[in-house]
Amino acid sequence: MGFICSMENNSISFGSSIRFVNRDVYKLLEKKNFIDYRHDRPNILKADTFFSEEIRTCTGGGLVNPGSEALGFHFWDDMPNKKKFPYLMNCLFRFVKQPQNGLLVGSKNVPGNPYSIDQFQNIKKKFLERVKNLSIFEEHKMLNSETNYHYSLKDDTWTLCANFQDEKDMYYKSVTNIERLRNMYKNISIADGDRLFIDGKEIFPSDMPEIFQSAIK
Repeated sequence: MGFICSMENNSISFGSSIRFVNRDVYKLLEKKNFIDYRHDRPNILKADTFFSEEIRTCTGGGLVNPGSEALGFHFWDDMPNKKKFPYLMNCLFRFVKQPQNGLLVGSKNVPGNPYSIDQFQNIKKKFLERVKNLSIFEEHKMLNSETNYHYSLKDDTWTLCANFQDEKDMYYKSVTNIERLRNMYKNISIADGDRLFIDGKEIFPSDMPEIFQSAIK
């Protein structure tokens, strides 16, 4: 699989689809181009499809010019990446210079971890300055929770599998309804033009007006 060539087209402004699915559906996706979070590589990939998994205290997501180019990333929350922060941001915006859309997910407030929230906030600040339409899923609320993502440029779709373990039982559950989505992240913001689906059902601004930028304005 090769990189998608950049095409200058400032008129493109349509949004991405964001769909939350359960683990069984996520497993059935055809996945190519895994993005890990090791320190011996940038953990940034420009491709027409990519995926990353087990985003807990880390920060992941991507930048998109619909119909043209996309990249994904997964940054571990630690001192080495804190020191490399300017370099990492330069890499992201060098590969996709003027992104129309983007998505950020991750971080968790864990005792003894001083980097997770700080890293997410710093990345969010940079993205809000340079990304026209940004959807955010910020800070996993529950200790035992994680998000996996898959992106396809062909249909401009983010597929998220967000799993958590609550205090009632030992089994992991997925975000498959509005209530679970609300309980999963501390802050959610859906960009103008982006469409949100949970378990195959579209969620409209009238369903969750507090998270849609089009409803907040």
